[in-house]
Amino acid sequence: MSIFDAIKYVPSNPTYAIRIESPPDPKSNIKSLAVRYPLHKSDLYTIVEYNFDDRTPDFGSGKLFDEEIAQLLLTYFKERGLSKETLLVHCTRGENRSPAVGIALNDIFKLGYDTQELKRQYSDATWYVYDVLLDVAKRF
Repeated sequence: MSIFDAIKYVPSNPTYAIRIESPPDPKSNIKSLAVRYPLHKSDLYTIVEYNFDDRTPDFGSGKLFDEEIAQLLLTYFKERGLSKETLLVHCTRGENRSPAVGIALNDIFKLGYDTQELKRQYSDATWYVYDVLLDVAKRF
């Protein structure tokens, strides 16, 4: 999901929400997306946040998704997310980072969605993030 879709979402059952945004710029006074665009207040949410940029090792600048972030993401999801009925993953536009995370979690934890259809629907996903998550999950 994009951030704008995520802030409109009202959970109707226990929901594990993964919020992804770029790390804050220490030179800027702009508050994080989570502060500027909070999710709907609900006791049904478990919300976790991750900061990494939409980039790959050979393209772009900023904070790269890495094995440490992947390990945390997988650990927290296994401990807190598998018991939830709904998984919401969002980043700024909902086109690159969040689909990669969602599809990887679907594959790793056998969530039941058609991976090939998801890959067609989100063909612009950051496949580097997907690959790192799958690699870390093999050692999990």
